[in-house]
Amino acid sequence: MNLCPECGNPVQDPYKTWPVNRKKSGSNESKETFIGMFDCPECGNRFRAGVRETPKDGLNTKSMAQKIKGIEVEFVNTLKNLREKLKTLGTERSNLLLEIGELKKMAEAKASALESEIGMLKEEVSSLKQLLGVGEMDT
Repeated sequence: MNLCPECGNPVQDPYKTWPVNRKKSGSNESKETFIGMFDCPECGNRFRAGVRETPKDGLNTKSMAQKIKGIEVEFVNTLKNLREKLKTLGTERSNLLLEIGELKKMAEAKASALESEIGMLKEEVSSLKQLLGVGEMDT
């Protein structure tokens, strides 16, 4: 809030503002100051006064460092979570590979059992043909 230089009355809002760029001495930080034009409601005096000062682009070094620190913390947490997930996925992969190996062994055992059963059925068919004399009549 600004005070009127004539009567000392507080004046709330400017009716017009404009930016003025300036550089602080001894600093690389560029500041943007806003000047406002005010009308005093008590005495009618018009005057100019500084309204606010903000770093250009809205960031200063301290706030930039805090934002970078926050981003770093997020990245560290993300990296930690990803490492845990990779470890879990590696364990799950190993378990699945073992299960696949066991299933292959079971499938091979069933295939060999079926092959021997088919061989036995072929022998039985040929012996039944001999008993019935089916194979001798065709020739």
